[in-house]
This record gives sequence, structure tokens and C-alpha cells, in this order.
Amino acid sequence: MQVGLIQRYLGNKSSISNEIVSAVRSVASPGDLIVDAFSGSLAVSTSLRNAGFEVACNDVNHFSWLYANAFFSGTQAYAPNGLALPAAQRQELWYSLSEELTAPYTTSFPKGARRTDIFDHYCEAGKHSAFLSIRGTSGRRRFFSAENAEKIDRALSKIRFWYRSGKYDLRTRCILTAMLLSAVEKISNTQGTYHDFPRDFIDSRALKPIDITVPPEELFQGIKSRFIGEERDSLEFIPTVPEHKVLYLDPPYNFRQYTSYYFMLNLLSSYAGIEDLDKFFSRIEFVRGQNMDTDFKSSFCSKSSFVPSLKRLIQGSKTEYVILSYFDGRNHWGQFKSAEGDRTGREILEDFFRSELFDQNSLTFTPVLRTNYQSYGGHKAKKIQEYLFMARKSSIVAATANDEDMRWTGTVSTLGRKL
Repeated sequence: MQVGLIQRYLGNKSSISNEIVSAVRSVASPGDLIVDAFSGSLAVSTSLRNAGFEVACNDVNHFSWLYANAFFSGTQAYAPNGLALPAAQRQELWYSLSEELTAPYTTSFPKGARRTDIFDHYCEAGKHSAFLSIRGTSGRRRFFSAENAEKIDRALSKIRFWYRSGKYDLRTRCILTAMLLSAVEKISNTQGTYHDFPRDFIDSRALKPIDITVPPEELFQGIKSRFIGEERDSLEFIPTVPEHKVLYLDPPYNFRQYTSYYFMLNLLSSYAGIEDLDKFFSRIEFVRGQNMDTDFKSSFCSKSSFVPSLKRLIQGSKTEYVILSYFDGRNHWGQFKSAEGDRTGREILEDFFRSELFDQNSLTFTPVLRTNYQSYGGHKAKKIQEYLFMARKSSIVAATANDEDMRWTGTVSTLGRKL
């Protein structure tokens, strides 16, 4: 488990990060640049950085950028505003700020900066928390208890005011917000994602008071990341990264958009940077209460565009090797309709890695058993099968793809042949 990072994230690779790092080590050396193009919770990026690699990371979720900017944009532990302080004073200052975030306002804090957006919209007592679903059911949002919603509002209001008034710099804003997000994750009344909340019970975790803790200093240590994408489509991010040894891919195989799954974390992450909060919250929709201007429809969430997008991504990269994670689980891309009939995602991907994009006979295929994240209500975590595909990119493949090139449909599966 990566302490200080988001844990309740679909497909979190913390449990197999050692196997992924081992695969990278088989073709790369410490100091090499490794790209994590779907960085999500940063579990893999953190493990790679701990192993001595320089990491370039990107994800469409804003909170992924925020965590990376907080912890990867330097080489050592960071004091607020980059002050040069001894370790003890540095930690004492962070602890003081962590307590101040949720503490009652002092008389000196401007009343005009005291917002109540989370309480108003995402707890049952809020004046704007009522919803009407597309199925006609009604109710009130209850992502948080009233007490925790009030504290989250105070923390957000303070971070926003401090940053926008120039009291604290961008990295300090990111670190404080990351601390808040990690605390929110532990007390949200949700079932793993933020797409919805329980209608007929309250998650026991949501009844606990929010507790903001200071991240461990080792999370800051490692090679500085020069390339951190902020809410970018991976297809747009990858051409901006120079030559690198490995492109690691863990794309979404789910039809749901992850910006909807994690809209709450993205909202809290970007809160200090939203220019007009009144306008923003006037446009929230659906039971969950998401401003759909912040949504992103990834081409990797569609069966018809997944393979063409994967090809375009790899063609546009300046990588030597590609490593891809795939797990054939429920609600994921397990079947693919084609002229050849129903085919599993594993078969399609195996064919893809035997295509002209890669050096022939360079494919390695490693099954890894991992534990899925534990859900709510005492449900047990499940053992699931993960697969790591790795191949060397062909040196003769063009760096860009046109529409004609993207019409790749795969070849007859070689599943069962010795790899």
C-alpha cells in the first residue's frame, strides 16, 4: 500500500507494483525515463520512482496531476513555500497546517472567502442536495456527514484563499489538497467510487470524523519528474515526452468514464483554481452532482476505438519498449465482437502485440494473480488474474498514425502458443 496516495481506485496496481517494476528492470536501468501514460492513483509511478527511475506521468483525472505535482516535482521533502527548514521544523509546520485546515475560522479570516459548497450540495442537510434521478426517484445527496462536510468546506476555503492571495505557492496548495483528498477518501459515504452513494444505508467509515494527516517524507524523495500531464488525453500527452525506455500502459477497459467515477476527488483537487464557484455549482447534474463540463470521454473506454487509440498512442511515443497491464474482470473489456466472432480481450491484445508495431518474437506474457480492492459492507477482496504484455517497439514504425493506419482489426489469435 502506498501511504499518502489514493487507495480506493479501480484497478489500483499497488498489489502487483513489484511485478511491474521487475518487468521494467528487465529492459531498463535506474535513471532511465519511464512513462506512465494512465497514471491514475500513481501507485505504479511511485513504485518506479522508488526503484530509481525518472517517471513521466499523466492522467485525465485532475487529482492525479495534483498528487504528482505535490510529491514528484522535486527530489527531497518540501516545506511550505519551499522554505529551507530543518526536518523537525518542516514537519512541525505541516502538522500545524493540517490542524488549521479544519479548525473553526478565526475572526481574521475574510467572511467572503468562507464557502459552504460541499455542505450545501453533498450532504443531506444541504440546501441544494436534493436530486431527481432519470428513473424518477428522488432524495438527497449524502456523500458526507454534515460535520465532515463543514470541515471539508473550511479546508477548501482556506486553501483557496491562501493560494489565490499569494500566501502559499502552487506546490504547497497541491500538498495541502492532497492531504485533504487522502483524508476525504477514508470518510466518504461511497462504494469504492464517487459515481453514487448508498441509498439504504450509511457506510460506517462515513460516520468517523475526518482526520488530515501529514504524508511521509519518503514520498517526496526520488528523481524529479520533468513531465507531468495535467488532465490531458494520453494521446495528446505522449508526443510531448522525449525518448524514453519504457511506455507503461494501464488504460481503462471499463465503459464508464473515470472522470465520472472520481468526479468528487477531481472537484476537490481543482477547487482552488475554479474561477467562478457560484457558476460552477449552478451547473451540476445527475444524482451524483457532477458539473459535466469537467467530464472526459476517453476513446479507450469504447471497444470500437480502443485498439485504434492504442495503436496511435504507441506510434506517437518515442519509446523502446511497451508494457501493458490487462485484467479480464467483471464490467471490463472481456469480449470483443468482430468478423471472427466473440473474442476475449486477452486474445485481441495478444494479436496486437504480434502486429507490425513490434519486433517479431519480442513479446513476453506474464500472468500475475492479484487481490482486487475491497468493497463496502464487509465484502471480501477477490483474487483476480492480471496479465502483463511486454514487447519491443519496431524501429521502422512511423512516429505518427493517420486515419487509414488506425483501421487495425487484429489477426487470427495465437492464444495457446508458447510465448
